[in-house]
Amino acid sequence: MASKPGCSLSWGGFDKALGNAVKHIGNTGALMASIGEALVSGVKTRFKKEEDPEGRKWKPSARASAEGGKTLTKDAHLRDSIDYAATPTKVMVGSNLPYARIHQYGGTIRPKKAKRLVFKGSGDKTVFAKEVTIPARPYLGVSETDMEEVKGTMEDFLKGAFKG
Repeated sequence: MASKPGCSLSWGGFDKALGNAVKHIGNTGALMASIGEALVSGVKTRFKKEEDPEGRKWKPSARASAEGGKTLTKDAHLRDSIDYAATPTKVMVGSNLPYARIHQYGGTIRPKKAKRLVFKGSGDKTVFAKEVTIPARPYLGVSETDMEEVKGTMEDFLKGAFKG
């Protein structure tokens, strides 16, 4: 009786490789932290460029125009407050400063207890106003560049799942 042509291979490494990949993929905390770092970096780049996530320039502030500085960056408190919080399933990026929201979305500030707002203007001049309207200057969001960075981070994570 003639033997049948063919060849077979028995490899027991598949179970081990798949098990390692599942462990790696199941540990998404590090992935989310890497994505958070990438998104924070993108926000800080927007502060340097003075633009929103769509690449549109922010309306220059009166202070920046008068002093030749950058909008939203006089002391850089807002920019430096940008941070992330990551869980195994999501990433949140933002600031806990009380004035972060008005700069992101814009709005009108009115005095709560006094008749006028009082603040320092250009050249330390004292300014009195019934209200101040702050234009929206979005700094949070995911730009196309940010999305490419996130995709690359995810690809690296998945490649790492199937190594050694």
